[in-house]
Amino acid sequence: MPLEPKFITNEPAVLFGKTLVIADLHIGVEYELYRSGIRIPKQTEKLFARIKKLIKTTKADRLVLLGDLKHFIPYLSIQEIREIPKFIEELAKLVKVDIVPGNHDGDLKKLLTGDVEFHDTKGFRLDNVYFNHGHSWPNKDILDSEYLIIGHLHPCIEFRDKLGFRFIEQAWIRLNLDKRMLLSHYKSHETNRKVKVLEVIIIPAFSKFVGGRPFDTDGQSNSPMIRLADAKNARAYMLDGTEIGKLAKLGKKM
Repeated sequence: MPLEPKFITNEPAVLFGKTLVIADLHIGVEYELYRSGIRIPKQTEKLFARIKKLIKTTKADRLVLLGDLKHFIPYLSIQEIREIPKFIEELAKLVKVDIVPGNHDGDLKKLLTGDVEFHDTKGFRLDNVYFNHGHSWPNKDILDSEYLIIGHLHPCIEFRDKLGFRFIEQAWIRLNLDKRMLLSHYKSHETNRKVKVLEVIIIPAFSKFVGGRPFDTDGQSNSPMIRLADAKNARAYMLDGTEIGKLAKLGKKM
């Protein structure tokens, strides 16, 4: 039976069957902020508590960490070395854990202990869903998928009032890929191949301290897959489920 997305109200997390998916935890971002003169309490325990609660409430038995589990690049920070092994080990006691590395995850594999499935940067397919961080091309399994789930872009929507005050809220972005361009990229020899409707779902960052990209005003994208997307018809949804509408009507095109 094909898996369908179920968004978790007021959390940047999505459920496919019993598989919970989150992205962009950026463990260790506190260290970088500290070096910039900003002090915030360590967040790793709070991240773990949020995930544990989500696992319990959704009854998930599998967790996909969709890239940028760590923050410091290109190497490992002292904080990451100290905190990530225990963090992952404790998660693996609760559910099966899959990790798809992101662009911040250099040397991450050295820190992993316990029973964890560590995929390559191309990601992997589970039934009709393909999981990829968003900074690299998936493998050809994407041609047999109905959903592509990515993080990486930290999607948000920017709001302004008549007085010029502005605020930014996290948002889900949903859009479709151009199937012909997708086949062309993979140079499929199956010219008559029918590619299923491929919907892209961009997950907001799970960390609250990494900022975001206002998709309604920012005209750039550093994800290769989004360049094949039908940006005009992309839709935005707030974390509470409110549908904002098409991005093309909210501001500049992506």
